[in-house]
Amino acid sequence: YGSMHGDGRSYGSMHGDGEVDETEAYHLKQPIHVGTTCSGMHVFETGDDDFSIQTTESEKAPNSTCPLNIHMGGNVRSLLCRFTAAACILLYSIFVALGKYELHIHPLLGAGSICTLLCTTNNIKRKRSRLGSTFISRISKAFCCKSQQQHTGTGQFENTSSNMNMLSCSKRGDPNMNRINILLVLLPCLVYGMRSVGGHMADNGFEFNQSLHKHVANDFGKLSAFAMSAFLVPVARHSILLECLGLDPRYGLRVHIFSGCIAVVTGLGHGIYWFFIWMLVQKKEFWEIIPSGDCWTKTRHDHEDCSAQFVNLLGILCGVCFIGLSVTSLWWIRRNYYRFFYVSHIVFSILLFYGLAMHYNKMILYLAPSLVYYLASCVPALVQAFRSWSEGGALITKVVHIPDSRDCVELSIQMDEHHKLEESLCGKYVRVCVPEISKVWHPFTVYSDQDDPHNLKLTFRCTGPFTQDLSDRLSLTKSSGVQNPKFLVDGFYGAEDRLSNALDHETIVIVAGGVGIVSYISLLNKLRSTTRSSINSETTFQTNRIILHWTCRDEGLIRYVKENYLDFKDEDFRNFPLSLYIHHTHAINNESTLCAIDKEDNMNYDNEWKGQEIVPRGKPFVPYQLSSGHRKIAQNLPAAILFSLLTWGNLWIILYFYKNVQTKKAVLSRIYVLISMSLYSIILSGLGLLILQWASQHSYSSVSTADNCGDSSTCTKNKDDASTKDISVSTEGSSDDFSFDLENQPISYQIKHSQGRPEFNEDSFDLPDTCVFVCGPASLLKSVRECCKSDNCAIYEEIFEM
Repeated sequence: YGSMHGDGRSYGSMHGDGEVDETEAYHLKQPIHVGTTCSGMHVFETGDDDFSIQTTESEKAPNSTCPLNIHMGGNVRSLLCRFTAAACILLYSIFVALGKYELHIHPLLGAGSICTLLCTTNNIKRKRSRLGSTFISRISKAFCCKSQQQHTGTGQFENTSSNMNMLSCSKRGDPNMNRINILLVLLPCLVYGMRSVGGHMADNGFEFNQSLHKHVANDFGKLSAFAMSAFLVPVARHSILLECLGLDPRYGLRVHIFSGCIAVVTGLGHGIYWFFIWMLVQKKEFWEIIPSGDCWTKTRHDHEDCSAQFVNLLGILCGVCFIGLSVTSLWWIRRNYYRFFYVSHIVFSILLFYGLAMHYNKMILYLAPSLVYYLASCVPALVQAFRSWSEGGALITKVVHIPDSRDCVELSIQMDEHHKLEESLCGKYVRVCVPEISKVWHPFTVYSDQDDPHNLKLTFRCTGPFTQDLSDRLSLTKSSGVQNPKFLVDGFYGAEDRLSNALDHETIVIVAGGVGIVSYISLLNKLRSTTRSSINSETTFQTNRIILHWTCRDEGLIRYVKENYLDFKDEDFRNFPLSLYIHHTHAINNESTLCAIDKEDNMNYDNEWKGQEIVPRGKPFVPYQLSSGHRKIAQNLPAAILFSLLTWGNLWIILYFYKNVQTKKAVLSRIYVLISMSLYSIILSGLGLLILQWASQHSYSSVSTADNCGDSSTCTKNKDDASTKDISVSTEGSSDDFSFDLENQPISYQIKHSQGRPEFNEDSFDLPDTCVFVCGPASLLKSVRECCKSDNCAIYEEIFEM
């Protein structure tokens, strides 16, 4: 996991079987197939985090359409994994619609175990979890996809006859999660509600008596329980089902919010209906429905009347928790008081789950999918974070307070040398927690520098209490004798690979606001690496143009990012030209100030850009150790075994306590199962991580012994020398073929400065097969979304606010 520096180096040619054939390949070194572009090229990843492009004579069709490419070689695992996840989610929805609360957990746990074992990073996330995202997109369009059209070269289009092309929609982009929520969440709940209420009404001859009122009121409560039965699955950390379907966690958050809204409405409806029964039908006083003083004595806890009154009281408390969750989750509170929202959300959620478990004896069976899956996904990550805290946190190697940027700070975090970055950082982020400042986890986009691939970087602006306190704490230099705070990092998140998204379109438009530009640094480096590795190839990309609009008011931030991350050469984007438009929104006296940014006048900033001296603390960052997605199934075994033990073990605990410990009268006996599940998950996760760490250290020590490297510096030097030697290019011609006659080549990288905000309209994105990547404030996202309405325009948003 992590970044790939994309340094554009090229390597010798390779033929897959060691024989000469009609395949041309460049820049291969232990290549791994990671996807196929729309122009028929196969994209490979080499061992040095770079790309190669391989084409065959039969695939050189510049006007061919872009069907849903399926290669049954290494993709068998990804296909099986993806369709297993989709089928099991569909089966879960069917069980919900039928009211099978004792069976609806099995499809989700089975899918999680199988997908954890079979998940492969390079096929699922590079080749884009493409089938998963496309599958979700197809569902969101209600299976109404337009068949792809092929240009005949005469100015007309004709429909292709390929069956596979029928699966290819002209409109791509982020999936419509509203329709997904309706199909997979709302529809099953409606079917269950109609079947249950209709059945009870039919049994009572459609006569609204006291018995029917009770049944209907309980149906509302069960409907709320079904809505919550899996609403924690999409927000669990490192959710394997989201990874297999190629969905970013922010899409899962929308499912969580939608399910939560249904649960709140139906849960409160259940309580209000029962108040109607008590007050108007049974004519009871309020004090008659809650426990009296005698019920709080130990000798009367099992009394039938007291048990019912305790159930009523717990129902009222759960209703209060529902209201508290709803109010504290409002967007305004989340945006302005995130810490308050975070803490109250956790407190109310814990109280709600314990209250619901005691409120209804069978409630634990309804909530089992959410509880079991969430514990299996989150507890190992939290245990690893606790271990990182005990070791001093992640090692921060550099802190830069960017001058003239309105308090922007860049951090560099060293990666563990034994955990090679297997995945592009395009569209990825991590969760950060600094216990000294706040116990809350905050998301931050991460990227890497092509000249410093062993360090993760993140940039933030001090806009809230956490970022301001973190900046102040990091500003304490070495002279003060204060170490950096313990910096906990959990990652990586973000299922989709934005590089694959980009290469599926002819025109790439990137719109970034302010510090949002860092979301696309890794993407630009990857595109740069891809085009340089295919310079000598006769194949053309589907992509033929890149346009970057960056709106920023901070001259210091513009200087820093441009000098360190956007300082490309003209030949870097030879295959698809890059046009960078920097829109300065601050007051500028004259145009000479704009031009000065492109000149070598950054001497005054050099000392501040070098970063401050810091007192090192902690160890290099280790990504989530139980993540799956490795290239070999054997590497996925530890994660699959632990996940299966946690899920199926907790399910056994639930069934055991339900059958042998819980009773209908003893309300307090129903919380023992939750305590047992939590302890089991913590103990097993700790043991699993210890065993995995021991096995990893043993494996690394064996490798180092086999390498016969007595001195670590010598080993490092040899590796550097080897990588330097690999930079040579071997093709059919001379190595000089790699050079360009720049005077006869068109300009492929240009920067233009302008003052004021860009004015977008529908014509701005009305280009053939355009994708728009946008990251910035809500106003910028809204303006781009309103202008990108054409069928040729697909939007990919980077947003953390829901």
